[in-house]
This record gives sequence, C-alpha cells and structure tokens, in this order.
Amino acid sequence: MAYKAVESLQQTLRIILLRDDDDLITPPVKQQIVSIHDKAVVLQFNLRRFPDKETIREVAIASEDIIQYLFSPQYLSNCRSIHQSGRQLPYQLENLAKKLESTVGYVIDCCNSNDVADSDLTVSSSSRSAHKSQVEDLTVATELIVRNSNWLRRLWGRIKSAARASLVDEKPSDSPSLHPPAITTKKDVVVGFDEDMIQMRSQLISHDNLRLIGHDNLKVLPIVGMAGIGKSALAKYIYDDPSIAFHFDIRAWVTISQDYSIASILSKILASLKDEVDQLEDYSKASILSKILASLKDEVDHIGRDSFKGHDVERLKLNKLLSGRRYLIVMDDMWSAEAWRFVQRLFPNYHNGSRIILTTRLMDLAIYYANFCNTFPVHTMRFLDDEQSWRLFNHKVFGNQDCPLDLRSVGEKIVKGRGGLPLSIVTVAGLLSRIPRTPKLWQQIEVNDGQLGSILSLSYNHLPPHLRKCFLYMAAFPQDYDIHASELIKLWLAEGFLECRNDTKSIEVVAEECLEDLIKQSLVLVTSWKINGKTKSFRLHSVVRDFCVRQAGEEKFLLPVMDYLPTPILRKHFLPQVLQNHPRISVSWHDLYLRDSMHSSCTTSIICIPHRGYRPICSVQNFISLRVLHVLRRNDRSYWELGQVFELIYLTYLASYIPDSIVPPIIAKLQNLQTLIIYRFEVRLPVEIWSLRHLRHLIAFSFHPLPLPKGATLCLKNLQMLSTATNFVCSERMVDMIPNIKKLGICYSEVNFDASYHLDNLIHLLQLEKLKLKMHDSSMQHSSFVPHPYSLSFPLSLKKLELRGRWVSWNDMTIVGSLPNLQVLKLKNYACYGEHWGTIQGDFRNLKHLLIDESNLKCWTTDSSHFPRLQSLTLHCCPYLDEIPANIGEIPTLQLIEIDVHNQSLLYSAKKIQEKQLQNWGKDNLKVVVKHS
Repeated sequence: MAYKAVESLQQTLRIILLRDDDDLITPPVKQQIVSIHDKAVVLQFNLRRFPDKETIREVAIASEDIIQYLFSPQYLSNCRSIHQSGRQLPYQLENLAKKLESTVGYVIDCCNSNDVADSDLTVSSSSRSAHKSQVEDLTVATELIVRNSNWLRRLWGRIKSAARASLVDEKPSDSPSLHPPAITTKKDVVVGFDEDMIQMRSQLISHDNLRLIGHDNLKVLPIVGMAGIGKSALAKYIYDDPSIAFHFDIRAWVTISQDYSIASILSKILASLKDEVDQLEDYSKASILSKILASLKDEVDHIGRDSFKGHDVERLKLNKLLSGRRYLIVMDDMWSAEAWRFVQRLFPNYHNGSRIILTTRLMDLAIYYANFCNTFPVHTMRFLDDEQSWRLFNHKVFGNQDCPLDLRSVGEKIVKGRGGLPLSIVTVAGLLSRIPRTPKLWQQIEVNDGQLGSILSLSYNHLPPHLRKCFLYMAAFPQDYDIHASELIKLWLAEGFLECRNDTKSIEVVAEECLEDLIKQSLVLVTSWKINGKTKSFRLHSVVRDFCVRQAGEEKFLLPVMDYLPTPILRKHFLPQVLQNHPRISVSWHDLYLRDSMHSSCTTSIICIPHRGYRPICSVQNFISLRVLHVLRRNDRSYWELGQVFELIYLTYLASYIPDSIVPPIIAKLQNLQTLIIYRFEVRLPVEIWSLRHLRHLIAFSFHPLPLPKGATLCLKNLQMLSTATNFVCSERMVDMIPNIKKLGICYSEVNFDASYHLDNLIHLLQLEKLKLKMHDSSMQHSSFVPHPYSLSFPLSLKKLELRGRWVSWNDMTIVGSLPNLQVLKLKNYACYGEHWGTIQGDFRNLKHLLIDESNLKCWTTDSSHFPRLQSLTLHCCPYLDEIPANIGEIPTLQLIEIDVHNQSLLYSAKKIQEKQLQNWGKDNLKVVVKHS
C-alpha cells in the first residue's frame, strides 16, 4: 500500500507539471513541484529498506491531498478572486517540500544506521548492542515521520479553512503558518538598524531560494564591529524577526565569548536547539528526542576534557536533530578561529538554505570566516548619526512621548558626547530615566560607562602584551585628534615597544602590521586612507579613548594629565607629584611652564599639547631621563631651550619647532637619537648630523643642501627616511652615506636645475621604495623648462613614485613604466608634459594605483594588458582629456575610478565603462566616485 501511495503522489505531480493552460504554474511554483516529485522518488527508492512502511504511506497520502486541493479549480479560482495565489502558493508548496525533505532524511539515516548495525552481527555482544541501536533508530525515525504526517494534516486543514474564509488566519502557536507574517518591530528595534535589517533579511531569505531548492548551500554571514556598536542587538532583532522565524524550521542562539570549551559550546547548542524543537514540534519532555538530548549532554560532560578527540557522537546525533530542516544558528561573540573550526563541523549542509550568523569584534576573524567557507560579504557595523542617536535616546528616556523643550538642548549635548555608539546611548538614557527630569540635574550628571568598560576590557585582555602597550600609548593624544599613522609608528619605535624578529621585515613594517591588528580588533577608527589602501590617519572613539585613558592611568603606563587633572589649579598643585610616579605623560605646554623647578628622574616621555595663542619657551633641563620629546600640531611655534634639549643624552625621539633655522653642532651629543622631526622650512643641519649612528628618520618641512663631511666618515646605515631635502646632490658619495634609505623626498627649482645634481645616481639606492620629486616654479603650466630624460634614472626597487612639476615627457614615460615593482604612481602639477600618452606592452606590470592631478593631456591610448593589475584610477584637473580609454574597463582588477566634478565628459566616460562591465561581464564591483572641490 505504501508503494501505491508514493507512486500516486508522483503521478499527481507529473500531471500538474504537464498543465500549460494555467498562469499560476510560474517558474518558482514549477521548481517546487519538481523538487517535491524528486523527494517522492527518493522515498520510493528507500522504501524497501524501511520497516515501518505505514508511516510513509500516511505522509504520501497527506501530501497528495494537499497538492490536489492546492491545484483544484475551486481553490485556484478563489485565489484569483482575492489576488493571493501568487503570494501564498510558493510558500505553501515550500512548507510541504520541507516536511518531505525531512522525512526523506529520517528514512535514509535510519536505513544507513541499520545497514551498519547489520554488518556488525558477528560477535554476540556487538550483536545485542547493534540490535538495541537498530530498534532505537527505527523508533526515533518512526516518531519523527508520524509528527511530519500529523503536521501535514494540520496544514491541509488550515489551507481549506483559509480558502473558505478568503483570508489567512493568524498563526496559532501549535500550527504551521501558510506564509510569512508581516514584520512587526518595536520602535527602538529599528533605530539605526533599518538598512542593516533589510540587507541581512534579504541575504537570509532570498527569493532565489524558492528556485534553488536543493541547491542553496549552507552560508555564513559575519557581523563585525567594535564593542557596544550593536552587533548582538542587530543579530537578535534579525533572529526574532517573524519572517525569519517563519522561514527557518529551527533556530538556535549560542554565545561563545573568550573563555570557551568545546564541551560548553556543544552543550549550549543542544540546549538552544532543544528549546526550538520544544516550540516548533510540541513534544513532551519524555519523548525519544528528549532522551537523546539528555544522553548527549551527559556524554559531552563526560568526554569534554578530551575536547572530543576521536569522537563523532555529537555530530551524528546533531545530524539527526537537524536532519532535513532549514536551520538558522547565531554564534555570538566569536573570538577564536579554533572555536569556529570545531563548530562548523557540527552543522551539515543540506543545500536547503540554512544559515549561520557570526558576530565578532575582530575583523581578521570575520575575513577568515569569509575565506574559509561559503559566506556572504562581511557586514560591518556603522555608528548612529545624530538623528538616529537622538531617536534612540528619546525613546529610551521618554517612550512614545517627545522630549520636553527645556531638556532638548542639554539632552542633545549629552547624546552627541556618546559618539553614535548605541550601547553608550542606552547606558546614559537608562541613567537619566531614573532621576528627576530637570536641566540642572541633567547638566550635573557624570556618565560612567561601566558596562562598556567591562566589554572593552575583553578586547584589551585579548591583545598580546606588545599590542597593549601600543594601544595604551594612544591615550596621549587629545579627544578627537586625528593621529597620523606615520607619527605614531615612529613614537612606538622610539619607545622600544616592538622588536623585529624577521630579517626580511623592517621594524617599520612590523609597526604598520601592529596598527592594522588594532584596527582589525575594532579598537581604532580609520579616518583616511592612502591611495594604496593603507591607513593614513585614525582616531579613537570617545568611549574607547575614555577606557584607554583609565587603563593607562591604572597601570601607570602613561598619564594624560589634562584628563586626570582637568583644571589649571589642580595641575599647578599636583603635577609635580604626579611626575614622580609616571614614566610617560601627555601634558599641555602651559603646564610645563608653570614651574621652573619642576623635575622628574622618572619621566622618560613627554607628549606636549600646545595651546593656540600661547607660545612660551619651556624648560626640560630637569627631566634627565627623557627619551621621547614630542610636540603635537605642526603649525605651533612653541619651543624648548635647545641648549637644554641637546643635553638630554638619552633622547631617542625629538619632534618640535625650533626658533632658529640653524641646528647647532651640539646636536652631536644625542648619540641615541633615532628620529629628528623639525617643524620648520629651510633648516640648516650641521655636518655633525652624520655622527648620529642610530638615526632612522630625518624630517623637516625642508632642509638646505646636506653638507657632506670631509675625509673618511662612517655612513648612516640605519637611516630609513630623509624628507624634504632641497637641491639634493645625489653624488656617488651621498649614495654611499645613505645606503639603506627607503623613503626619500627631494625638491628643486627649475631655474637652477641641471645635470650637476646627479639624479642618474638614484638608481644606486638599492633599498629605495618611496620617492617624491618636486620641481618648484610659479608658472608651471606654461613653463618652457624641459629636463633631459637622461637626468632621471630610478632604482628597480621603487614601489611608490610621486612627481610634482615638469619632470618627464609623456613620450618618455617608459622610464617609469619599466620599473618592475612600481605599485603607486602619482603625477601632479603637470609632472608630464605633452598632449598624448601612448603606453606600450610590458610597461606598468605591477602598477595598482594611478593618479593624474593637473595635466594638459588630451589623448590617452592604451590597452588593458598594459595595466594588468590596476585597481584604482584617479583623474583630477585634466580639462582637455575627454574620455578614458575603453580598454581600461577590461582590466579585471579595476575597482575604482575617481573623477573631479568639473570634467563631465570624463565622468560620462567612466560611467560608460561601469555600465559595460555590468552588462558584458556581470561585474558590479567597479565604483565611480565624483570628487567635489
């Protein structure tokens, strides 16, 4: 009888598929019918091995009853009259398909288990064990299939009831729903998360899924962002969304956190899944499934210490629980790739649209998930804007009412100080909602983000020791200060936080990697990028900085004086005492000037914050242990007594303005100096500068020509950066004196420029990676100056080149294009003269970023093979260039074209390239950006 029932179901489905006179048999509906038919075929094939055939018969009969009713003339006519068929029919068929799919899974699992048991009947003890396992598996499978049959009968009843009433009733808690209910959310649920929810919902419930039943792989959606930004809240809103709850058969939420064990993860998964099964299947705690879960928990507790090494019991039994179901699993607060490697093995891929959401504050971990398995793009959380922040705050404090006018101003000021961080806004809102609502009390309130502090401490404790030092050092910079990456990296090196353990990397590269690690930990917010995608500047969120300041003070690592002693009176009385207990301080220039008697043998680093309009001469003669002396804000002209500074023999880092452009020879006393930064133009260095053997960075707005020492002198083998050197003579001896230079900035006046500067010797700087060449002239656009091509010869090691002013003809660009390692090329201020640029095969083989800013270029001819790795093209102030070569659009790596707003024809050309990529190759990753001047 079971064979006949399944065969009858297949016949009914085939008849429906042959109907071509019905507008309701749309492609999605047809695909569902084919899917149901395929499952019926699999059921029939396995029926001979399944003992309890009567349960299969009931499922087949119930399925056929539903199919026949859904495609009956009466039902279809009724659906057309109320315009609901197109919306309901695919969901009704999907419900049926899911139950048949799970039934198939139970039958196959049971048959496979019985086959294994039958093969083990050679020994009496194993025979008894196998027989017991066989009975248990059959009992469980029968129980589950009977539940599916009952569920289908309830579904049939609801379809008929809904058709009679010409509407769909609200879903009872113990009955299946016919279509997803409308999305209902609390007011504060969608504050700031509107777009995120729409995007994630479309990824989790794609309409394409209806056409891809059996082909929609298990996918992972990583959510990443800093502590308190709302990752878990967004995941919870999505998890609780009614349409999500309807779409997935089973859902589970598991918080992993830092201190996890494999046993605890599995226990949480099972407990959460058990709750879902209780709600969806309505079975008693004494059922077979409950016993399986309980026995599995005991097994987990028993073997958890061995991390399940060599055990697959959890995977086998979870498969039975999840088998055939479309599931959604949220793995909240992931900190470890190891945890994910274990967890992902527990969730089988049934190709039915199952999904896993992962939340983490570690960007590199999110990227690891994206690269490790089939995922959606990483979803990066954003801060709330002012309007969203206020809506969230207003709702938390006043509910559905508006904020009184007398509190609006002070309330907006408080909210603005939270920096768009949802958890911080909710924290302060909770505090204000518990006190009388008066402007005076609100103004006096001091917000203490204790909850946020404990959350951020998890990120901080996760850092290795050297990264903790690098992070805490950022407390030295004022609130909302844009920290330049190059500035901070030099300070880290001077402090000795990092060491280079790999000869293939410089210490500067190690420092850059450390900064990127902090960015990936969501502790640092990037504010600008270099053209090659590296970080140019960044800042700390106000809440993160508050934590950083507190932690740095508690550990006596660094004291931001103005944060701990906020008034001048407090600083005047307590600063001398404070200096005795902290090796590093961040302090205002004014406070250092308060007392000439101020001294400290403990203080090794001073980060000085000048006050605008106040430029005293300060004394540092009593800070005898000082190693780092750094002045923020380059436009400030406060300065130290240089005679005192040059007596600080332990100094490794000095960045400051100097009153006189001439640096005295006494600088030779600073034999430990690694970094010298002078905020001044036309600085004249003494010949004694060559005696500073540890010097790595020599920087000023501009230097006069460097004097070479007479006689034999040791070279500066550690010098990595020299900028900006005016009228730099690149003689053979100069090359010998700076053999390991990696970054060089030099400038000339075209009036005096000639071959005597020996720029053809640049080719002998074998370590040079970044070079800036600047040619000064007031009328560069119409200049008749033409340098000879032979005057330039670049080293093959060059990775980044920037030319300003007239340097080379477009016809001679092969001088640049032939550089094998060149990745970034910037041509500014009419750097190339002429009107036509034609590239040749073999040039620019590794160029990734090209910028042309101010040019008379009219015609550009090239081929995609001439820039095979180009990622970004930036064209600014090129008024005579009407179009971008169409072949540029064929470069597979191209991601960005940036055009200034004034050249509309060039912008139109860029848009055509973008459209062509989308139409011809289906590529939508090319961005066209318009720069507004």
